[in-house]
Formats: sequence, structure tokens, C-alpha cells
Amino acid sequence: MKNISIVVVAFLWSSITAFGQLSNIQSTNTFNTLPKERVYVHHNESLLFSGEYLRYKLYCINKKTKAASDISKIAYVALVDKNGEPVFTHKVRLDQGSGYGDFFIPTTVPTGSYKLLGYSEWMKNFENAEFFTSDIHVINPYQVASESYLEPQLDSAQQAMVANASISKERPQFKAVKSAFLNLSLDKSEVGKRTKVVANISADNLAAQQGDYAISVRKVDSIPSPEQISSMSFFNNYVLKGINDPTPGTAIKRLPELRGEVISGTILEKESQKPVEGQRISLSMPGDNFLLKVATSDANGRFEFITEREYDNVNAALQILSDDWDQFDVTLDSHNLDLGSVDPTDFKLSKKMKAYILEKSIQNQIENAYKELRSDSVLLAQHRAPYYREFTANYNLDDYTRFNSIQETIVEVVDQVSVRKLNNGERVFEIRPEEGFTDLSLLPMVFVDGLFIKRHEDFMDFSAKKIESIGFSRDKVMLGSQAFQGVLFFKTIEGGFYNEFYAPHIQNVELFKPQARKIYFNQVYNDGDGNGRVPDFRYQLLWNPNLDVSSGKEEVVFYTSDVPGEYELVVEGFTSNGNPVSIKERFVVK
Repeated sequence: MKNISIVVVAFLWSSITAFGQLSNIQSTNTFNTLPKERVYVHHNESLLFSGEYLRYKLYCINKKTKAASDISKIAYVALVDKNGEPVFTHKVRLDQGSGYGDFFIPTTVPTGSYKLLGYSEWMKNFENAEFFTSDIHVINPYQVASESYLEPQLDSAQQAMVANASISKERPQFKAVKSAFLNLSLDKSEVGKRTKVVANISADNLAAQQGDYAISVRKVDSIPSPEQISSMSFFNNYVLKGINDPTPGTAIKRLPELRGEVISGTILEKESQKPVEGQRISLSMPGDNFLLKVATSDANGRFEFITEREYDNVNAALQILSDDWDQFDVTLDSHNLDLGSVDPTDFKLSKKMKAYILEKSIQNQIENAYKELRSDSVLLAQHRAPYYREFTANYNLDDYTRFNSIQETIVEVVDQVSVRKLNNGERVFEIRPEEGFTDLSLLPMVFVDGLFIKRHEDFMDFSAKKIESIGFSRDKVMLGSQAFQGVLFFKTIEGGFYNEFYAPHIQNVELFKPQARKIYFNQVYNDGDGNGRVPDFRYQLLWNPNLDVSSGKEEVVFYTSDVPGEYELVVEGFTSNGNPVSIKERFVVK
């Protein structure tokens, strides 16, 4: 047991010093030796209507090795308007250099031209021109469109000129795109409605089998849309061109998220608004899979919590770990980009498009009305439990005589735990160590339904009859630079203590959390399953951001909808050694 404790303390001490090490690295600019990164975003569509989903997969590439980057563990995707104002900004957790997400286009987003951006925190040190950018057009039939997107009224002579000009601007005839690394074949080139389609995909070598790919099958819109950037085009123009390493002397202001997601902010003196150095602060994420982080502010008042574990929390609690907490202002960093204006491609809506826009809008409304029947599955966050969630003793209070107060319950039921009164009259919990005498200068780490309780007195008068169980561990622990004598955990019967508890020193914050992992819905039709009575106006027949060809061959199955027309199957991604893979094939639904 002693050896285990030594290992844990050594590991924790490395975490304690990490922030200081990062600050020193930042000041000496030794991060200049890290290669640059490039981000590629494969998205399902470049022309979207209100009520549709923009789905994407992001790949972070090491510009030097030309393969998946292991530098950043987090990347970002944003959709901005012409003025650089964000429609959304997403944080994406990277697994071996890639991640994915989606965004529902609400009716609050007006018709217009937008830019889709992809980048990492490390890339912010360099020119914005190094960000991934792609044009997105949005049509919102529920709002009056700006005149700049409406085709002007023309007289008969002008209409003839436009008609002649448009003939020369027709879309080029589609040509299938093949890859040297993956082979794809469709079992049908023409297919009926609600019919099974099979795409057979095979990988030629081990690097292709171990690659990272996404597949999309979507109807080709009759309205012209911006051309999407293929992984091949991205590789040639973003990865192969330009310098691989930062220019010597580049000021490194943004550290890469090397170990995981960074939640950062600033502590200032309330009156002077000067930065506060050496102030400890905690971030508590309550719930069954609760997490706690402790950080210390640097000379600029800056603090960082590094969260390498996944979490489902939307809200969290910040607490200054000193008695003079009311003397400070704490703010978390925003993630908005200061881009200025951007230059997306423009488009015009004509009267000839009215019937199509109306038809598709009605179909989208019907699809969304039946969304519950075709909903995606959100995967719960998974992580290994931290040491402070492992208890050596657990008391289910229904097994004992119930007492009204917490103090009585601790005294009469829970062994090795006590309550003592401080000189200022406040009561605190105390856990006796496994060996030696209790260090009265250290208090236990106390949680109630996963919420960290810094000031124990705030919880002492809570009704013990609302508590289901009490667990604790007696080992001395350290988190960040804060030491605790043991861990004490209270679980309430209702389980929602965080939602009803208030303390003035707790600052509740909304987390800018990474996108949840999902399994995207794939429609299947079987005889007699009842699906035949449900309308099916899907334009997106398939979206799978984790196409797996590790066995060398993969059979991808999807079903068509009630919407006839031409559909495009697209595979984008990279082999394990960094070669880009782009495949495009089309088929017709009649």
C-alpha cells in the first residue's frame, strides 16, 4: 500500500508542477520546435436549408510528418457570417487526430453566405489564413431574405441575355472520383424508393486498412452549391505547401492542448482589477461521474484546468480556495475568434427556385416531425474513475438507525470520521489517517452528489434523512497544489443537490464542452416492421464518420427514401501514413 501511495503522489506532483512548466515553456518559446498543424473538415453538404443538419468530420494533420497529429487533443469548428460573427463554435475531442460533430440549422440563421472554419489552439499562433475554410450557403424560407441574395427583376431582353449566359455556366458533367488506396463499387446505379443499396469497399494495403475515413450519401441539390474541398485538394494546397515549422522568433501566445481539453481563465483583484498570482481555484463537475480540478494562477492571473477525461456535464462550479474569495473576480476565457470580415462566395435566389424551395421546406418539416423515430444515439462519456472516486468504506444509511442531523449521523454511524469545531465557530469534517496522527491543518475533500464543498459549514445543517449513503477514503491526497486528508462523499436520495444548493462563494458556469460522440441513425426497411407507414423525405441517406475498413473489406448498407433524384456517395479521409483518400460516386433514385 505504501508503494502505491508513493507512485500516486509522484504522479500527482508531476501534475502539480505542470502549470508552472507550461508557463516557463511559454516564456522561453521552446514550443517553436513543435511542427505546425493543419485541419481538414469533411462536411456532408455546402448548401443547407433551415431544419437540416451540417455534419462534419475533422482531421488534424501534422504538417511535418503529413500524418495524423498527436500534438493537439482538441480542435475547433466554427461557422461564421460575412462579418466574422459566429453562428456556432464547436469544441471537438480528437481521438488519434480526428473527431466529429454536427449542427442543426435553426430558423434564426438567415439566408446567406457563411464560412466553415477548422483549427486548433496551436494554429492560433500563426496566420488565420492557415485555418481550414470552406463556403457554406444557407437558405431560410421562414425569414425574408436580404435583397442582396435575390435575383433582380429583368426585362425580356435582359432575361434572354441571362438565359444565354447561364447555358455556358451549367454544371460540368459529373465524373466519378477514384482512389489508389480504397476501391468502391455500388451494386446498383439506378434504384427504387425505400430500396436497399450496398457499397462494397476494399482496402489495398495495411496503411489503407488502418486509415481514418467518413462516408456520406446525400441527394444532389438542384440549386447550385459551393464546391467542397476534397482531402486530396486539401493535402496538396494546405499540407504540402508552406513551411512545416514555426518561423524562428514567433511569439507563442497559445499553447497546444497537448494533454487534453484546457478550461482557462483569469483571476483579478476586484477593486484594482490587477492580476492575482498564486491563488488556488477549483473546478467541480458534479454528478455520478464527478470530476474535480485544482489550478493555481500565474503572475498574469491566468489559470488552466486540463481535463483529459470525457464528461457529460453542461454546468460546473468554480470556487476560490481561500477565505477572502469575495475579493476576486473570476472569468473564464471565451473561444470567439477575432476574424474581422470574411469573404464567402455569394449566390442569388431566383423565382424559378421557388417551387423547389417550397417543396424541400415542407419535406424538411415532415422529417423533423418524425425525428424521434430517426434520432441519433448519443454515447455517454466514458473515462477511468479518478482516485478520489474510490472509497475504502461505504455506509448505506438505511441499514442503520436514522438521525436528523449530519453531525449525529457521523458520530453514531460512521467510523473514523468526525466533526470538530474551529476557533471561528465553524464546523468541519475530519477523517483519521490510516497511520499516524491527524494533521489538523488539512481538511478532507468533501463531495455531495459530486459537488465539491469547500466550506463544510455550508452543508452541516442539511437534513441527514435526505442522504442515502456516505463513503470515504482515509489516504492523504493532493489535487493540483491542494492537499487533503482523505475524501468524504455524501450521496443524497434525490441525487440533485447541485441544482438546489446555493453558496455565495460558488460561481456556477456553463461549460463549453466538446461535442458528444454519437452513433448516427441509419434507416432500415424490413417487411412488416411498420416503417412503411412513416413518411420518408430524407435527403441524407447515410452519414458515418467512422468508416471501418480494418478487415480489408467492408459492406456498407443503406436504404433510399421517397425523394427521387441523383444522389452522391462521398468517402473522404487519410490512410494511416497520411495519404489522402477521396472517392465520389453517384446513383439515381426513381
